[in-house]
Amino acid sequence: MTRIVEEAVEMVDATAVAQARAEALVLEYQVKLARYLRRMVGDSEVALDLTQDVFLSAFRMLQADPARELTAGWLYRAATNSAISFLRRKKILRMLPLDREVDRSAWRVDERSASSVDLQTALARLPSQQSAALLLTSYVGYSSAEAAEILGTTSDAIRQRVCRAMRVLRTVMREEK
Repeated sequence: MTRIVEEAVEMVDATAVAQARAEALVLEYQVKLARYLRRMVGDSEVALDLTQDVFLSAFRMLQADPARELTAGWLYRAATNSAISFLRRKKILRMLPLDREVDRSAWRVDERSASSVDLQTALARLPSQQSAALLLTSYVGYSSAEAAEILGTTSDAIRQRVCRAMRVLRTVMREEK
């Protein structure tokens, strides 16, 4: 009987540790990840759902192994994979929206400008791997090596994806003027 009680206490302690660590990750990264995902998928509500899924996965991993170290890189990798999976599931047609009056009330002030909306539209036309590489290096601030580790590729591949993405963005942004 004592052994069962000890195991139950250990499980409760492990769950409490996992919950505390997950809460700390949420407090530190929720806004950053939600913004990153919104830029990836182009929809605030979907981005919030995906952000919640990432933190739920983190909690489950910590619950299974409370000593496991979860880094920002792991969170961004999980977020990127979630966004890519979402985009694949939805098979989004990358078209320019005709309605330019998108609900921007939930966006940050710098994301509400016309040029930011144009940039968001242009980002939606990029392949997901290029978009992820560009956002991780330019928006989030990771180096090519760090982004490569997150996306499971090489630094050279990241630099190529960013160059291609920038070429497409320049072309699209010129077309929209």
